[in-house]
Formats: sequence, C-alpha cells, structure tokens
Amino acid sequence: MGSRLSYALCALLLTVGIAASAQAQIAYDKANYDALASADSTDTIPPGTRITLQNWQSYKKFMPIGIQAMFSQAYPFRVGSGPEFAVRVGPTIAVPMAKKLKENTERYAGQVKLRKVDSGGYTVDGYVAGVPFPKPSGDLTGVEVLYNIFFGFIPPIYRYVTNSSLVDRFHNISPQVTEVVYWRLSHLSDPGMPTNPPYGKGYLQSARYFVSSPEQMHYTTQLAQQPDDPQRVQEIYVFLPSLRRSLRLSSAARCSPILGSDWVQDDNSDGMSFQIPNFNVRFLGRKKVLFMVHASDPAMYDSQNFNLRSSMPAFPGPKVGNWELRNVMVVDTSPMPSVGSYCYGHKVAYIDPDTWTQLGWDFYDVNLKFWKFNLIPMRPLKIDTGDETTFHSANLDIMWDFQNQHVTASIPEGPTLFASKISADLRDVQTWAFPGSLSRIMR
Repeated sequence: MGSRLSYALCALLLTVGIAASAQAQIAYDKANYDALASADSTDTIPPGTRITLQNWQSYKKFMPIGIQAMFSQAYPFRVGSGPEFAVRVGPTIAVPMAKKLKENTERYAGQVKLRKVDSGGYTVDGYVAGVPFPKPSGDLTGVEVLYNIFFGFIPPIYRYVTNSSLVDRFHNISPQVTEVVYWRLSHLSDPGMPTNPPYGKGYLQSARYFVSSPEQMHYTTQLAQQPDDPQRVQEIYVFLPSLRRSLRLSSAARCSPILGSDWVQDDNSDGMSFQIPNFNVRFLGRKKVLFMVHASDPAMYDSQNFNLRSSMPAFPGPKVGNWELRNVMVVDTSPMPSVGSYCYGHKVAYIDPDTWTQLGWDFYDVNLKFWKFNLIPMRPLKIDTGDETTFHSANLDIMWDFQNQHVTASIPEGPTLFASKISADLRDVQTWAFPGSLSRIMR
C-alpha cells in the first residue's frame, strides 16, 4: 500500500511539474514586448556586467524573447549555470552607413510612397536606391521599417564559405559546408556601379548556396532570386546532382526547409524573403535590447566557441564577443487570411536603425506558441569601397527550434570576400546570378 502511494505521489508530482513547465512556456503576447526596456528610458546595463542564470531576471527587460526562453528553464534547450553561458555586456558602439547608401537616401527618400493593394497590405512606389524611409513614423511605421530592410544595403557581390552544424535533440551533429554567394541586381548604392544594371531588371538580388560537404550532398545547389516587386514571390531553383538537372520549386514551398536546415525559404535574406503586402504589420516600439553587433575576429569563426554539445547548443560563448544594448525597432508580422496555410503565426523582427540590419527574430507557430529564435551575431565588415558597415546575409546565423529541439548554426570559415577578391567567373553576374548557371554544375 505504501509503495503504491509513493508511486502515485511521484506520478502526481511529475504531472504537476510538467504542467508547471508548460505554463511557463511562452506564447505570443504583445505585453511581453511592451515589457522590454524602452529606447527612451534611462535604464541601462553598465559595460562589464556578466549576465548569468543566477541574475538574469534582473536584466530580463533587455533580452529578446528568444534569449529569455533560453534562460527561463521552461524548455529542454536551456542555458546552464557555467561560465560558457555568461552574457558579457560591452559598450554600445555606433555603426555607420556606407557613404553611397547615405547619399542615395538623402537624394531619393522623399519620392518613395506606400500604396495599399488588394490584399489589404502595402507595397512601395517610387523607390530608386538608398533607405526608402529613413525616419519611419505614423500608423504605418512598422511597414516602413520592413521596407527599409527588404531593400537593405548589400554590396554588388560577396562570397563566404560557411560551416553549418545541424544539431538534434540527442546532440548528434551533422556538418555541412556551403559556399554562399550574393549578387545585388538592382537599386545599388555602390560607387562606380549603375543604380539599375540592365541584366538585373525585375530582380533585387540573387543568392546561391553550393553544398560541398557531406559527400552525399556534394553539388546540391540552391539559387534564390528575390524580385524587386514586393508583391512577387521569390523564385527558388535547386540543382539535384542525382538527376543532373535543376528544378524550380513551387511558390507553395515557402515553408520548406532550406537544404535540410531549420530555416525555411521565407527565412532567406536573414528573414526577409516573404511578401510584405500579404502580412499584417504591427510596430511594437523602439526598445533597448541586447545583441551581438561587434563579434570578435577570429573567435567568431571558431565553432569551438559555440558550445555545440551543451544544454543550449550553439549558444555563443564569451569568446565570441560582447553583447551590447542596441536601440532597435521591433516589428511584428502575421499572415493575412488570403495567404492560406503558412509556417508561422507571428514573426517578430528586431531591426537596428543604424544600418537597417536585422539582428534577430522570434517565431511563433500557428497556435501562437513560441517556436524558434533566430540570432544573427555580426561585426562590421570592410567592403571594397572602404566603408566598414553591417548588412544582411554576411554574418553568423543561428536558428533554434525550441519545440523540436533542433538547432542549425551557420558559422563562416572566415571573413566575407568582396568583388576585388572573388574569382572572375563569379563576377560574371549575368551568368551566375541566374538559373541558367545551374546547368554548368558538374561539368
């Protein structure tokens, strides 16, 4: 009798514990974002502060919701109490815009207008180059912010090789090596280049992902083309070595994984490859939030500094660099009914207005439960023009899936290369930035 009672008591305690954990998990709630520190407040964190599992509640209002989830202990993926999980706070350092981007912003921003379309969302008219809405304001602030990053600055061409680690709930690690090349095809802000080269007509940018390892995926290549019309869906082509041919993916593939990772196709371009006019957009405020914008070179390129086999795989350890308080614009998007079935119920962006670069995203499923967090640690990069600035899709990139206990960490082998150091064939934009180039693979 006594043992039966003991088993019953244990079962009851386990049930209560599971229920308590479930209650502690995060659901989409605007109040969580309202609770973040306002950018206008005097609240701050002194440089040199170390945030740990023991004191994190005192700094909760400065943390993106995804980082709060890591520290909350409500999920199987959780930070531990060791020094490898310390968030070391450094000084906030301003990041300048590229000079030509700033010039184009001053020249063209006044002629850009939002226009409501049949979906109920908004597109843009009159955009030429630069930041379309350098001072977003009013009821459509969130929409203006999204277009600032949709048309965000990137150089004409850049390349890097990334060592991706796909980590499952059992801490099995599947490595993948991918060459990534980006081409800006129109609306350029680069000295010596036309604003709209003739070969890029109709497209904003193109990105190619060429897998060189593991061997069973060698030569698998994805080409993603982003139209410059925000109402058009991105075009995805995949070369399959087993067939020795390429296929164009259906527009319905927007929620399919990118090369087996935890990103989906709409997460391309650091989260911005979705059709803005098809989404409800709500501005959640200007907030003072911790992100990593000046990561340490070369430590940021060493996977040993990311705790891949820990209780919080891919958490950037102190060697990767300081975190700093950034005054970010927080924008929530949710699909309109016309979109139909969609991967996310809400996706919330943290945008740095220094250079209009996205620093991270919170993702919620269709039942509004917290699902994923995308952190984009970065450092300013010196491009061929001599400018040292930040821009999308040239940084560390980590996506945590909290529900399925899966992580993908994309860690570049080294600094990004620009046109002056890239092979001549890749500088042939008219060939390699377009789907016809896929027929040249394996020749």
